[in-house]
Amino acid sequence: MLRVSDDHAGHAARTMPGAAELRLLVRLLRADEHGIARCLPAVEGGLDGLVATCSRHGLSVVLLGALRQRDLLDRVSPEGRTILDQRRRRQAERQRVLGRTLARVADLFDARGVPFVLLKGPYLARRLYGDALGREFVDLDLLVRRTDRRQACRLLTEDGFVLDSRTVLGSELTSLFVHGFDFTGREARIDLHWGLSRHPSLHVDEERLWSRRATYALDDRPFGVLSDEDEVVFAALSLLRDIERGRPKAKNVVDLIQIVAAIDAHAGWESLLARADGTRGPLVNVIGACLDLAAAHDLAPRLSAALAAHAGRRVAGAASDDPLRFRPTRHGLGNKLWSARAYDTSLPAWLVWWVVSLPFRVAVHRAPRRPRPPLAG
Repeated sequence: MLRVSDDHAGHAARTMPGAAELRLLVRLLRADEHGIARCLPAVEGGLDGLVATCSRHGLSVVLLGALRQRDLLDRVSPEGRTILDQRRRRQAERQRVLGRTLARVADLFDARGVPFVLLKGPYLARRLYGDALGREFVDLDLLVRRTDRRQACRLLTEDGFVLDSRTVLGSELTSLFVHGFDFTGREARIDLHWGLSRHPSLHVDEERLWSRRATYALDDRPFGVLSDEDEVVFAALSLLRDIERGRPKAKNVVDLIQIVAAIDAHAGWESLLARADGTRGPLVNVIGACLDLAAAHDLAPRLSAALAAHAGRRVAGAASDDPLRFRPTRHGLGNKLWSARAYDTSLPAWLVWWVVSLPFRVAVHRAPRRPRPPLAG
């Protein structure tokens, strides 16, 4: 009998799928017939086993799209197909609500002259998976300039959103230690970012980021999005934070592999890895770890060659049975040590920042003050 939990990553017994499941899913997404044939026997339960794993980790919709494109859906049991269809319908319901919210907020921000960049969500689903419903997501992520943070917060509040993120000694001080706040509206949640990440070793050039941004149309409306290379930086920094907390998300690993595979032919990897903005260590270590885990170096050969030139910057870690978790696992100590060395800073400097910023980070990520909208997942 196929067993899955009602929700995904947060209720999984493990924080990540096993390497065999990830490798098979990646080969399915990249339409690699030989890779599929090679990886499928290693997954317990075959495609039904992969359905169960993806259902626990928020990857059901991604898997459904890949199976449909490969004409492999008939090799999944009726029960498995029902599960995948249910998750697709749930995402369609979410998307209707999130689409309304995005259009309303975009109108509001445009009217007040506050530009924003759309992160992840429907843009990433459409671009990487061919369909705005092709990836499960439960909220909207918007990036504004740091100087627009206060006005953007006011606009969301005027529109009926409530700040879920708690602060320590006020939002001004807290904003120095975090890169975003969470808001809950009548129907949906918004994560408002004013930076790609927050760490004293990171010096991402905001003006360069905004000048390089691209546009992407959703429902015939253009939205600002990150450039390809900044998309990689954002994905890697986001995943590094999750690894540090001991809660890496499978969706983020798959997204990062999809991004680098899609842009490998034209990306300027050497210049990206040579940036003097503190992103070299995070990029080399996070991307390298993901490509290793998924055995996916062949999917981005130019990137893999560029990473090889920085092999000496890779951080070793004692891996546990749970992918991207390192020993000692108690209190996530192994992950914290690995992440500390991945940043381009010293261990003492990382520790000082971690201790000083901890109260602010804990406050922001505490449970919301009121129940979340029912469609938020």
